[in-house]
Amino acid sequence: MAEHSARADHHRFRSALADAKVAVVKRAKAVALFPLVIGLIAWAVVAFVPNRYAAFVLIQVDPGRAMPSADEPKTSPPAAFELERREVEKQIERMTSPALLDNVVTAMDLTADPEFQSRSWLSRLMSPLDNSDPHAIAREALETRLSVRRVHNSSLINIGISSHDAAKAAKIANAVAARYIAELLSEATANSSAEKRSAEPTASEKVFASLLDRYGLTRTLTGSRIVEAAKIPDVPAGPKRVRIAETVAMSTLLLMLMLAVLLERDTRLRTRKVEQMLACPHMTSLPAVTHDDEATHAMRRARLIIAEPGCRYAEAVRAACDALKARANGDGPSVILTVSALTGEGAEPFASNIAHHLAVDGQKTLLVDCDFHAKVLSRELTPHAPPGLLDQIASHAPVENVILRDNLTGLHFLPSCGSAPIPLAMPSALRSVAFTAAFQHLKARFPTIIISAPPLLEADDAQILADLADQIVFLTAWHRTPRALAKKAVALLEANQRKIAGAVLADISDDRDAGFMTFAAMFNEIRRAARLPAVAHAA
Repeated sequence: MAEHSARADHHRFRSALADAKVAVVKRAKAVALFPLVIGLIAWAVVAFVPNRYAAFVLIQVDPGRAMPSADEPKTSPPAAFELERREVEKQIERMTSPALLDNVVTAMDLTADPEFQSRSWLSRLMSPLDNSDPHAIAREALETRLSVRRVHNSSLINIGISSHDAAKAAKIANAVAARYIAELLSEATANSSAEKRSAEPTASEKVFASLLDRYGLTRTLTGSRIVEAAKIPDVPAGPKRVRIAETVAMSTLLLMLMLAVLLERDTRLRTRKVEQMLACPHMTSLPAVTHDDEATHAMRRARLIIAEPGCRYAEAVRAACDALKARANGDGPSVILTVSALTGEGAEPFASNIAHHLAVDGQKTLLVDCDFHAKVLSRELTPHAPPGLLDQIASHAPVENVILRDNLTGLHFLPSCGSAPIPLAMPSALRSVAFTAAFQHLKARFPTIIISAPPLLEADDAQILADLADQIVFLTAWHRTPRALAKKAVALLEANQRKIAGAVLADISDDRDAGFMTFAAMFNEIRRAARLPAVAHAA
């Protein structure tokens, strides 16, 4: 049992890796080029940021100031280290105190320096109406550019100053250190009765001595002093342009990899979602049909299986026809109704392509446009608006007289109606005896009839036509149509839901051309997954 479980886990892991590889390879162009472009943009932006130089002063403080006197009881080593730490932190606070910084601002005349008169964005955000004096602004700027930190656990302190000018950074850093030492000397002179310090070096002083030996320095450890003054830096400390560009590019690459996997996961789960939501099998998926010329696109998409028999859309139409043939009982003429929930989901061109394929396959097929409101197929296949089914019903004339035949494919087409007004009300005309009789004549003449019905949520016509159908194909643009509306549309079929042969998902990205998905295709895939409105093409 354990071996079987481990084998199943291993299989799932390998399957997940294979899916991730397919996801990345399919979107390889966007995954590779997008991080590169974003990284170059980041580098170009950072290139305009001026260089920043950092200068450092190394100071040795005197932690012995916090040691107990000879008359006081000796402390344990851990307590001595704690006293040294507190003393070092006290000196760090003194180096960053407002009083010391005020003195440096005055000594260096930073109130006249434009670099130290610009307030940070955080300060402006917190107090937009605060009109501080130049001295306060300079002190705030100096504080943001000042860094004071202890070197490991020793009595050494690094004082750093950053500036756009290398010489200025070194000069200010030395000024801060000099002011700190001057205050200590002034305090020592004023307090002539200071306690005698222990002659034995402390633990931190011993660490400091080892550091001096390592770097070849010879300094005595008597009191606080400047160990090494700041030098003018030759190399800027920032910004790290290459590192920033690399970080941005790698972060973008990681995001693109995750996005590719998520989009592929959404594609993998699409079949399961449609079957669970609509309670019917998933028949096929139709890729989005791209076009350049709007004038010829309408007629072309209605005959796409003839114009481009090798395209992905044509393959999906053939798969749907095979599924319909497998489900048919073969005891008489087959009436297939294609319908969608809303307008613009592609049910009309899908019905036309199914009919064209069956006609080319040798079946005597009739395509009927029963959308008497929009007349989509009638406009696409017969632009001159000849009389149609509804015209014949209104005039009590045979419907066979207005059936058209395509000499290329052998397909028969019955338009909905002409341009002249018809004194018939819908949907009562569909329930009339004349319409029923006309349809019985059509079934007697044609073994296969494809009906293109109006959307379920926009008219009651499709519900009436469903009573005449043997099989129903429900088509939905899965990434655009809300799930609740698609489910509501299927529920309107009521008892005729059992006739649904399957659901067809429209406007799906073409998964076959792995590795060649363009930026536009991936953007459309993201738009459909997020259910964003499509961007209209310029006229």
